[in-house]
Amino acid sequence: RQATYWQKYLQGTFKESRKRALAGQIERGEDFEVQQKLYAHFAEVYDSCAISNDGYRGHEILAEEVKLLLGGNQDAKILDIGSGTGLSGEKIVVKGYSHIDALDCNVPLLEVAQRKGCYERIFVSGGNPRGEELRFILDNTYDMIVSVGTFWVSPSYPGVEMFEMMSRIVKPGGFILIVVNEEYTRGDWQNWEALTRLEERGILKCRPMKLLPNYRMNVSVSDSNNGSPPNAAVLVYDVL
Repeated sequence: RQATYWQKYLQGTFKESRKRALAGQIERGEDFEVQQKLYAHFAEVYDSCAISNDGYRGHEILAEEVKLLLGGNQDAKILDIGSGTGLSGEKIVVKGYSHIDALDCNVPLLEVAQRKGCYERIFVSGGNPRGEELRFILDNTYDMIVSVGTFWVSPSYPGVEMFEMMSRIVKPGGFILIVVNEEYTRGDWQNWEALTRLEERGILKCRPMKLLPNYRMNVSVSDSNNGSPPNAAVLVYDVL
């Protein structure tokens, strides 16, 4: 029954929101409260529904990319933005990196993550897509910021406005690693030129986007991709 409700309400709501966002029919914040209430409702079964119903693999892809970037630096400090229930945190710990903090705006999801014990510290954010809540973190605190399935979902979610603030709290030589459904990168509400300006100012360097197959295995939760499982977009930014 939970899987049926998940498909109908959570995924149905998100798909409709994505279509409206891509059509320019949704304003910042309009969809946020409804979606967060749904996340809270499904918090205790989120992991099982995401994996068994959606065939979700974003957290696995993220952990593999963390390993590629950090290599043997097992002392690296990592901030997981949009950490949710800690699916990514669990996989990153398995790869040998245990110094991870979590940041999310949904308390029921964070309560699930806390029970897993994969994070050293857990921060509750205000859900500000501009990242104002990062102001309390000192410069050069982290070796890496990671995020999966959070950026560019809609105008209400984190986007390019956060990158200058994120770059401030990452050490020079560190990384910002974003993994999302490739469909999320198509929203024209993002001011992508902001990243170019950060490059011109010598704050970060954008690597070419890498596409990997099977971000989700269930094609019914994909907005497009011609009936195939959606690709994962892996975006890496070197902090200078």
